[in-house]
Amino acid sequence: MTGRELDDWDLLESATAEDGRGFAELVRRHYRAALAFARQVLGDQHKAEDVTQKAFVNVFVARERFERKARFRTLLFRVVVNLALNEVARVRGARSFSELAEEESEFQVPASPGELDRPEAAAEARELGQMIENGLMRLSPRHRAALYLREYQGLPYGEIATTLDASLAEVKIWIHRGRAALQQILRPYLDRGESVR
Repeated sequence: MTGRELDDWDLLESATAEDGRGFAELVRRHYRAALAFARQVLGDQHKAEDVTQKAFVNVFVARERFERKARFRTLLFRVVVNLALNEVARVRGARSFSELAEEESEFQVPASPGELDRPEAAAEARELGQMIENGLMRLSPRHRAALYLREYQGLPYGEIATTLDASLAEVKIWIHRGRAALQQILRPYLDRGESVR
């Protein structure tokens, strides 16, 4: 070793059942982002934790089959989204969107410096964040996933397509439709202050 930090693919290649240090570093680097992504798709913290842990296990077990075609995080998110969509399909209809929307929101509305010094501004930002989260939960899981990857992870469309195993055109349509649907869902709140459920 020359003291340089190993990239993600090098860490994955160095991971073995006997020496898991490389893989532990991958988990340290990417667990929070993978968990946030799973939570966005599933709308449930506990299921997101299960899916995220399973995704890392799946990546470790299949580590020798992966090629360096994309960033490691793209591969990981692809595994996460596949597991999450399988979970959605498995429990479809078991929980209503209103039940999902009642869970605590992790969405943070960015504010300008000093704006949240006023308690009412902070409360308004939290309320808007909750309304956005509620609105997102009413979108399809694929639309939520595409929007999350674009808006909160800042991924380019091509990488989103790779992550979601979709064409570039599908991703653009999902993001466009997701944004339009979210605007429509939020309109009563933004125009009249009505809650989004």
